[in-house]
Amino acid sequence: MPEKNIRQTPGGPLLLRQGPYFLLLFILVTIPFLFGAIHPIVQAAYVALILVGLGGWLLYALPSLQPGALSQPWLGIPAVLIVYMAVQSLPLPLALVETLSPVRAERVAMVNALADTGQAMATLGENGIIGLQTAIFALALIIFYIAFSFMLRRNEKFLVYIFYGIACVGLLEGVYGLLQVMNPGIGMLWLSIKNPEAHGTIIYKNQYAALLNICWPLAVAGALIFSGPTAGRAPGTSRGLADLPGRMVRFFSNMQPQAPFFLFAAGVMILAVLFSLSRGGILAMLVVGVLLNLFLPLSGRTKLFTTLIILVFIGIYGSLLGPEGILARFDTIEGLTRNIRLHIYQASLPMLFDHWLTGIGFDSFKLLSGVYLKEFPENILFDRVHNDYLELVIELGLPMAALFFLWLVAGVWHIGRQLTGRGPVSDETRRARIIGTAAFCALLGFLVHGFVDFGWRLPANTIYAVTLLALISWSLADLKEKGMIEHAGNTKVAEQ
Repeated sequence: MPEKNIRQTPGGPLLLRQGPYFLLLFILVTIPFLFGAIHPIVQAAYVALILVGLGGWLLYALPSLQPGALSQPWLGIPAVLIVYMAVQSLPLPLALVETLSPVRAERVAMVNALADTGQAMATLGENGIIGLQTAIFALALIIFYIAFSFMLRRNEKFLVYIFYGIACVGLLEGVYGLLQVMNPGIGMLWLSIKNPEAHGTIIYKNQYAALLNICWPLAVAGALIFSGPTAGRAPGTSRGLADLPGRMVRFFSNMQPQAPFFLFAAGVMILAVLFSLSRGGILAMLVVGVLLNLFLPLSGRTKLFTTLIILVFIGIYGSLLGPEGILARFDTIEGLTRNIRLHIYQASLPMLFDHWLTGIGFDSFKLLSGVYLKEFPENILFDRVHNDYLELVIELGLPMAALFFLWLVAGVWHIGRQLTGRGPVSDETRRARIIGTAAFCALLGFLVHGFVDFGWRLPANTIYAVTLLALISWSLADLKEKGMIEHAGNTKVAEQ
């Protein structure tokens, strides 16, 4: 698809046309490998690439864009949250802080008394610098989403590179994780971490599983796209098990050479999730698998064969690695609901009650957990709640967190109504429906995983979650252009 409506300037049109695509692909492919960009310096480097590179390109192209090309009204709520996070990080008069957050003002007053200082200004958040850094990162996520969405609409061939890039990232992370299972002495990059579980280049296995649970559904979507429509049943053939070999032959005959690669990548990633021994990650993976089988616009036969291929692969290679660790891990599933996580949740509630209006600010839980979590050993410090939703409420306060959750639920409901309709699927709309549905199911799995872990806190995971949103947005726009869905979310047949 040719580039349209971009200014041509002497000496640089090729760079302006192709450079942003390579930059975005570079960010997407490389951000997981250096510990998921968890280090502030690495995260800052990627934020600079997004704000300066992609943001600068959008500003350059803005005068030549068609009216409404960058119109995203639903991004208003995230913009409000970014402004609020910045306000949490700004020094305010102590009298105002005392009105908005009395407990926070009390702590500042105690510091003044103990240190004999006269601090008259304070931030609402306990960790103002990190809060401001998080606000800037959230702004970079919005820029990344807008640039990505615009690129997909302008050049649909970019989709192929995105799917290959994500599949390769997931495959490399999966293989690396499985090697760590077979030989724990490998460690992680230059760190001598010798855990007998898969974690790839991500320090926390739960965040590693969350990343792979984003990647493998897109790999399955890539395999289905390159498989082509399933051929119909030949006249006079049986519907029973006797015709199963013939069905399988017809199914595999429709596959293009790229499909086995995507299926192999998906199988490796699913296997790596299992051997990460992340119970939350494994449960989220099962949720995604069920949702894909429910909502993918494919025949039951295609879903069955695809599922069987992946299960056979997992069964063969999983038996070679040994499933004992996975089974032993789930023997303690009862403890997951009654021991440490629930204790953390309960002990964190007073922190929420004391700061219900304004919150404590981003990444501040670890600063206050030693004060509020009194029933735990003194030598153990908890830096996360192990529940992204509860931690977000504590950080933002009830009003802003409620606004975000309402926005999130409304968005999921709106997307689900449009993508999971039971209308007819034509060859024209098959690709968009598969991509959108796979991305939507992966996003739901990511949201479900957030109830028991902190996968949102890894920059690489949030970038990949925004990628899912961009793919969903492209899918909906493509279906609307083809007349297959209305703005109200009702499915209809395109008028000829």
